[in-house]
Amino acid sequence: MVSSPGKIRVLVADDSPTALNSICAFLEMEGGFEIVGTASDGVNVLQQAEALRPDLVLLDINMPRLSGLEVTKELRKTYTMLPIIVFSEIAGTTLWAECIGHGATAFVHKSQMPEQLLREVWRLFPGYRKTRE
Repeated sequence: MVSSPGKIRVLVADDSPTALNSICAFLEMEGGFEIVGTASDGVNVLQQAEALRPDLVLLDINMPRLSGLEVTKELRKTYTMLPIIVFSEIAGTTLWAECIGHGATAFVHKSQMPEQLLREVWRLFPGYRKTRE
């Protein structure tokens, strides 16, 4: 459930500053999103998720300290309904299945961003999509 009126509260995590800034800039430009936190390693994602209680986590699979898969598995233990979209430069059905198996709600290949990312967000937050069209 979206807790900020009209905005999806997002925690974005990527160890690449360029990718992290690009994702945040895109979401801010798109509108309807509030970036409540950013993280560059897996441990920080867990800490921020607990402190900030985002509506959505966008998470790179390759993260230092804890991988995106490990973070997803840990988040899912506590936040069973939290939407988690994992993204990666690596593609393949095996990786997709592994992400979903660890508790990810969706997987997006970085080459398909930002379009596929928005499709997944709209799928997870259907009321949000209706207000944007």
